Amino acid sequence: MNYSRLIPPDSFMGRYLSYMQSQETAHAFDFWSGLFCISTACGRNVWVDRPRAPVYLNMFVILVGESGRPRKSASINFAQRLIRHLTGPDQVIGHIDAKITPEKLDELLHDRTMEHGTAQLCITVPELAVFLGTERYIAAMPILLTDLYDSPAARDGGGTIKRGKVVQRDVWLSFLSASTPIWLLKTVNPNVIEGGFTSRCYFIVANEPKRAIPWPIDTDPDMLERMIADLHRIRQLALIHGPMQINDYGMEAFIHWYNNRQRAYDPFKQSFQAREDAHVLRVAALLSINDGTWLVRRSHIQVAIRLVSEVRERSNNIFEGAEIQSKYAIGFDQLRSMLVSTGLDPLRKSQLYERIRSTLNHDEFLTLIEIMHEIGAIQRFSVKSETRGRPTEYIRGTAMILERGLAEKVLEKF
Repeated sequence: MNYSRLIPPDSFMGRYLSYMQSQETAHAFDFWSGLFCISTACGRNVWVDRPRAPVYLNMFVILVGESGRPRKSASINFAQRLIRHLTGPDQVIGHIDAKITPEKLDELLHDRTMEHGTAQLCITVPELAVFLGTERYIAAMPILLTDLYDSPAARDGGGTIKRGKVVQRDVWLSFLSASTPIWLLKTVNPNVIEGGFTSRCYFIVANEPKRAIPWPIDTDPDMLERMIADLHRIRQLALIHGPMQINDYGMEAFIHWYNNRQRAYDPFKQSFQAREDAHVLRVAALLSINDGTWLVRRSHIQVAIRLVSEVRERSNNIFEGAEIQSKYAIGFDQLRSMLVSTGLDPLRKSQLYERIRSTLNHDEFLTLIEIMHEIGAIQRFSVKSETRGRPTEYIRGTAMILERGLAEKVLEKF
């Protein structure tokens, strides 16, 4: 998709994409990181005024790509650089750029309510694994984020004897992070999908940078200041604007699309489709804010439908058959850890299976071994027994076992 054609060149997004042309990042990462900046500038002050179900402009954006290739961290770091001019301890919208526990996040929203009368936070963490943490509470954070997503006007409960009851008012939470496909498959399992967390996320998938750029050149030093000024201007307008409306032609396009959607049957698509209408309205509103109209029109709806559809299809490529892929991803991780820990010393195949059998059954284990041997990640050899009986099969890792992207290569074979 040619993202530059979707927005006016003389706008924040136009300048953002132009500025990032000299960065070795993926086009899709640039576009969605830029929209995230506009979302942050608006905060909870702007929403699509849909009756009984208002759509706030907060976003859960996760950039997905193999390590080191599409420059996920570079995309987030630049967006983070702009966002720092809008957020902070003294600003209405706070900013988190490091690991945080669900309990601490709840406390922080309470503190901001007490200080500002509203609990608004923007989270930008280059590694989703850092943000969600270890498997010990991976399930807890998505549940909390799912609860916070719809920007509730009031949240009460919990707390501690020392701090007292947790009180949160006018909640608004947005986050931007990144992950590799293999980590998502290990972590965002079918239970998380069914819980509704993934349907609230924009998984932006890209595996190649726009082009090779060995030495970035700052072609327009003033562009950065202009983008910061754009965001401050959006912030000031957002403070006085309030709800956003859709004109008649925009409403006609939205209703026609909604009534003619094809029903999905894949678990991920079904989950995503339940919130796809809100995603379309949110993206359309952000596009209208970017071009300065602040009114959702037919063109905004049509472009938003294309963008959200692309996100849905590319995300589905990751989560399709997530249950079995998740098993193999975890099994591969366990197997690689065991082989790496022994260096060049071989391990008996039966010994490996005993330590992995809680994840994969015997047939699945043999399939994994066959694939790793086929691509050259392991060596297999048999040693005859001194007594009568079957030879003992041994396995050891090759230099490839430490390569980046090996997990993706293995999963592709399934």
